[in-house]
Amino acid sequence: MKHVAVILAGGSGNRFGAQRPKQLLPLGGKSVMAWSLDTFERNAGIDEICIVAHPDTLEAVREIVARGGWKKISRILPGGKERSDSSLAAIRAYSGTDVCLLLHDAARPLVSQRIIDDVLHALQSAQAVTTVLPSADTVAWVDDGGNVDNIPDRTRLRRIQTPQAFRLGTLEEAYSRAVADPDFRATDDCGVVLRYMPDVPVATVPGEESNMKLTYASDLHLLETFIPQEPQSQPADGDDPLQAYLARQLRPLQLRMLEMLTTIGEILDRNGIRWWMQGGTLLGAVRHGGFIPWDDDMDIDVYKPDVPRMVEALRRELPPNLILPDPPRSLPVWKVRCTDSFYAEPGDDFAAPYNKGVFIDIFPQGDVPTLPRAFVRRVARQYSRANSILSRPHYYSFRSAAEWLWFGARRAVCRGLWEACGLLSRLFTKQGVYVAQDLRNNGLGLLHRKEKLFPLQRIPFEDRAFPAPADPDYYLRESFGDYTKLPPLGERHGHAIFYAPRLA
Repeated sequence: MKHVAVILAGGSGNRFGAQRPKQLLPLGGKSVMAWSLDTFERNAGIDEICIVAHPDTLEAVREIVARGGWKKISRILPGGKERSDSSLAAIRAYSGTDVCLLLHDAARPLVSQRIIDDVLHALQSAQAVTTVLPSADTVAWVDDGGNVDNIPDRTRLRRIQTPQAFRLGTLEEAYSRAVADPDFRATDDCGVVLRYMPDVPVATVPGEESNMKLTYASDLHLLETFIPQEPQSQPADGDDPLQAYLARQLRPLQLRMLEMLTTIGEILDRNGIRWWMQGGTLLGAVRHGGFIPWDDDMDIDVYKPDVPRMVEALRRELPPNLILPDPPRSLPVWKVRCTDSFYAEPGDDFAAPYNKGVFIDIFPQGDVPTLPRAFVRRVARQYSRANSILSRPHYYSFRSAAEWLWFGARRAVCRGLWEACGLLSRLFTKQGVYVAQDLRNNGLGLLHRKEKLFPLQRIPFEDRAFPAPADPDYYLRESFGDYTKLPPLGERHGHAIFYAPRLA
């Protein structure tokens, strides 16, 4: 069965406000529509591409296609007044053939290879598939008077993206019933199948924040921040083969870690252990609806009083391929590791006998003394720097001995100051105001107000929902500042130097 990507470029762009339709505007050196065409052209599972364009822009689209050199484009069809007219044009063009149609908005230029692959995989067992993102906002039903009537459970709400994919016969039958309905109004193809063929389940695959739709002029700037250095392309001949391998394996790695965290979370929840997403994992949940696109690790916090029960529960209930080794004394971070995988970081000691599988980091976070923040930051940073240097391999030399003496003394002084000031704080200040990680882990000297952490809530992550602080915005601003801004392209990288998500 052939898979045909249908690029819906029939919009007039009235809301956008530009003189040209938005799909023809420039973005990052080429037209908005060209980004999607590039991505579907490079996907090995796509056999053919069809473009449905507004009748007034057909000539401009043909010029873009002529310059682009795409080999899979087989048809350029005129669309209609409504989006459903454009979908119908594609359905009628392929009527009577054994194909699956992947309908995608040309105004979503940054669809990823991962999304397309996931949709194609879902089509193997489903007749209809749509791309979705969790809803980060609370959504309300309102009555005719504008008053809130009901607030649905946010964990079950999803934002619809494209591509949406269908077996042609399913979509053709749904539209046949729809056009016979005088009240038919459609904004997306998934809705047509859902309404007119309710017995057909519509499967979902996770989308990405970068797969956003260009609707308003201000969206152009935001889309530019999502453009990767080599957007959605396979590495060319001569590129670093290791980096090419890691790029191909990143999404399988993320899905493996998601499986692990789901298992870990179920055990912790079952045993009443308080835990929550932190660091880049929490940032990804809030800013991207799941993984940060380039991230290759997952971090959670566990409330320190619950750590002994956490260790007991995980070692008792983890499946055979997941283990919880003891953490090193110098850095009390627990790691649940997967024994049938491999993950290497720059600081790994390959002479040491510990397991090197893919892992989930677990940081204990507990109540700390109420101390001035500037003091905490300075002591924590000095301690972490000294601890980091002392943890490196040392050899017999005068310099090594001097480092041990100097940084050993600094570490001891910082620890002594921390303990002494903590004792005074416990005697003279209110307790239970702040929580923080252990001094050995807290290189940034972060203190979080306990009232901003508890009670925990659950927020969407990919197609799941995991615990998070009561006020994620506060938590993230304390950690990252303006976390809504993406880092420069050169700083978007992971932690690993090599990984194999699954070993044979």
